[in-house]
Amino acid sequence: MFEGFLRVKYVSFKNCFVYLCPEHKYVNTGVCIKIISNNREFYFSASVIRALVDEESIGINSSYAKVLGIREGEFVNVVQLEQLPVVNSISVRPFNKPDYELLEILSMHIQSNLLDQVRVVNSQQELIIWTGNLSVTVLVENVQPISPGTLDFLTEVIIKPPESNSFAVKEANSHKIPLKEAHMKLIEYLHSSFPLPQPSSSANEIAKELYCRVLPLSKLPSKFTSNNPLLPPFNAYICGFDSISFHFKTQFCSISPINSPEHKKLYIKLTSLEDQLESCRGTLIFIDDSLFSHLNCDFGARVVLTEITQKPRVEEIEVHSKRNHLSKIVNVLKKYLANHCEEPQIFNAGFPIHLDKKWFCSLKFLPNNDDFCIIDEHLLREVCYSVVDDPVKPAKDNLRNEPQMGFCKNMANIMKVCGNLVEVYFRKNRFVPENVLISGNSGTGKSSVLTHIGEILKCHPYFVNSEKISCKKIKGKTVDSLHKLFTEIFVKLILTQPSVLILDDLHVLCERNDGEESPNTVYVNRVSEMLSSLFCSVLKHNSIGILATTESLEKLNKSIYKSRGNHLFKNVFDIGNLSKIDRAVFLKHLFEEDPLDENVDFESLAVKTDGFAIQDIKDFHDKTVFEAHKENPQQALISQQHCECALKKSCALSLQNVIFHPEGTKTFNDIGGLHNVKNTLIESVLWPVKFPTIFENSPLRLQSGVLLYGPPGTGKTLLAGAAAKQFNLRLISIKGPELLSKYIGASEQAVRDVFEKAQRAKPCILFFDEFDSLAPRRGHDNTGVTDRVVNQLLTQLDGVEALTGVCVLAATSRPDLLDPALLRPGRLDKQLFCPMPDKADRLEILTILSGSLSLATDVNLDQIAVMTEGFSGADLQSLLYTVKIGGLSKEPRAPGFTTQLDLLDALDVTRPSLTQTDKAKYDKIYAKFQGAISEEFQTGSKVTLA
Repeated sequence: MFEGFLRVKYVSFKNCFVYLCPEHKYVNTGVCIKIISNNREFYFSASVIRALVDEESIGINSSYAKVLGIREGEFVNVVQLEQLPVVNSISVRPFNKPDYELLEILSMHIQSNLLDQVRVVNSQQELIIWTGNLSVTVLVENVQPISPGTLDFLTEVIIKPPESNSFAVKEANSHKIPLKEAHMKLIEYLHSSFPLPQPSSSANEIAKELYCRVLPLSKLPSKFTSNNPLLPPFNAYICGFDSISFHFKTQFCSISPINSPEHKKLYIKLTSLEDQLESCRGTLIFIDDSLFSHLNCDFGARVVLTEITQKPRVEEIEVHSKRNHLSKIVNVLKKYLANHCEEPQIFNAGFPIHLDKKWFCSLKFLPNNDDFCIIDEHLLREVCYSVVDDPVKPAKDNLRNEPQMGFCKNMANIMKVCGNLVEVYFRKNRFVPENVLISGNSGTGKSSVLTHIGEILKCHPYFVNSEKISCKKIKGKTVDSLHKLFTEIFVKLILTQPSVLILDDLHVLCERNDGEESPNTVYVNRVSEMLSSLFCSVLKHNSIGILATTESLEKLNKSIYKSRGNHLFKNVFDIGNLSKIDRAVFLKHLFEEDPLDENVDFESLAVKTDGFAIQDIKDFHDKTVFEAHKENPQQALISQQHCECALKKSCALSLQNVIFHPEGTKTFNDIGGLHNVKNTLIESVLWPVKFPTIFENSPLRLQSGVLLYGPPGTGKTLLAGAAAKQFNLRLISIKGPELLSKYIGASEQAVRDVFEKAQRAKPCILFFDEFDSLAPRRGHDNTGVTDRVVNQLLTQLDGVEALTGVCVLAATSRPDLLDPALLRPGRLDKQLFCPMPDKADRLEILTILSGSLSLATDVNLDQIAVMTEGFSGADLQSLLYTVKIGGLSKEPRAPGFTTQLDLLDALDVTRPSLTQTDKAKYDKIYAKFQGAISEEFQTGSKVTLA
């Protein structure tokens, strides 16, 4: 039996066990351990582990130890017990209602994993139950028949609802608004600096007094400093001086950045700047660039103003400078002080002072070695000087004059979003706390927008503080940890308001889960609900806005973004695709520092990178440079060939999961006949792609839907592939039935996904083959699946969002079976008939298809064209294929020329696929279809085909 004192060490295992070193030979895995701490007895099941604890330590999960009140490093009395009996049932009670609901939802998961987390239970001892990233603290109220005891597979666990009073206390604590906490921290920080209002004052009066003394810093505008090159170095210029002047009796005060661990302080003289600076918002302090480096802060940092009530006694000024300046530095300093101290000025000890372009020094004030000195004419007459050989480095100006946008400043889509954001946050020359969502696919530059907006807002003339959180880095933390993290950040934002909280990739932390309940689903929902509640409570009383990014609004949890009702984010901006001009500009920006050959054509590369996002073009640049170095490591000169090679190995992020139809070899020149159809396709598909600017400026909506109909074998499917090859477009081919599913809503979702993929792959052709099987007349399906599919197609074809860059082609041999609503203007409004080939078309088809055969001189294709009356294009191809393999003979034809006799022999065994009856049936259908469409356009009435 083991008994002794051991030191507590926190471990990260998510269970209620204790861990001991195997050096304790009497202790084995599974034995019961009693720990006595703070006059309380706790019971655990033990496990043996060597790596984490030594012979003098005992390991306990940190969260569980804190619940029990056991501190890390504390010595506790550890006693090994005999084997405890198995208990029949235990009753546990969570401390609040959300935890109780969580236990109910995940009861099956807890039941299967509880024995992996706890074995020994004791009445009135707390337990923690883990479910993935979530944890629930419960109190063991009753153990039957004896306590303590061990759990078994047959032990009954009874979960009781929480008591009402404990629930109320827990809810009140979990939804605290951190406003008071921020005020208390600020009061503690400022208490030693200046007197605060009387305790009887209201919280609003205290807050008003505090925020009059906490102001943002800004750099003096270059226009102002250029007019006054030798300003007194420690003058601070205030815009909005009248609003704080009644708080100070003198112009001299000290400033110190809040939340600064270094507690740096600077002594300044306040001067009003109202008449010299325009377009200032709020009360601001403008200081020289060099003072920022001394305070170790950047634009927009908030500082506390503390009034100087006592003037230090200075008898001697000790001047520190270079050795070769010591003989003249005192005279230069006296002249400088005489010119600048007509009115009292303040100087900081040990700070470099530029006397002119050549001379600079630092000062010390004796006899008390004070941190500052207020120099006036009286002091100049009485003070004495001494010099010290102490080289002084000039103060560094490590700040930027304006935000550095880099490549983004030339991107029209990004700058448009940035301009919209500035307009949202600033209206009528004042900050408006709004919540904004920026959506866009991966790699479109959302993070760059956040960085740029953060830089813009903290500079003149906005001066809005911001805090940025990357949601990817904090994903997986517990709900309590996230609540603590966001509360601490909101405290900072409240102290420095107006301010903006920037959340990058919010969908990662608050993803949408519409599936069945699981630990991850419950965790995400609780995080989203907690953040939504916290955001609403904080933003209601403070001048704070939220700026977040997401890949899609559909990926956000319903607690964060709702489709209806009250919206947390009322402003949504989408980062669109890069235009051809933007891609060309960005390519030039990336390649400007690389050695380029003269033949590199950025205009053609911009066309070929259509659909590429910013990240895609960056990857393409890296691959191009690699290709050049691979060819010539010593002198890598980038040529057009390197770019083309890298382009073949590049794929846009938005197209990685899109399956395209394999690129064929046929163009319109390889298809005989159908001249009117091909010309119409060129006008409908090629022209909008070749001349996009003209069509974008057109006042009419572009017709982008074409229906190809005609008998089987006339080349409808072939036309779609040839159009993609002819126009150099991507082709997404959909066989009608493949989108249909037996599950409710799955077919409509498949249609939406297809159109979404087409939008990502634009410019492209979206081709629906056998369209009549996907979109038949509504009302003829007992299940209602195709009815919903037709409704979804109608929404996608002529919805609010135009199908820019996507041409929809559909092919069918039975247009009479289609729903008439699909053929109205704005949808498949061009119906192109693909007829059976006439004699001239058949001759052209035979000429093109026989190009792969070696024809003898006696071959007369004109005679064959006359004899193949009623043959479709597919039938003619079958005829020539029969000639190629030798007709019906079992032996293959000997290599040589194909004669007229061979063609006639093949014609004897080849029959057209459509009989006369079938042709008559199709002719009747098409004539009635064309008449119905013509009548509808002429009369404007709805015509129903029988």
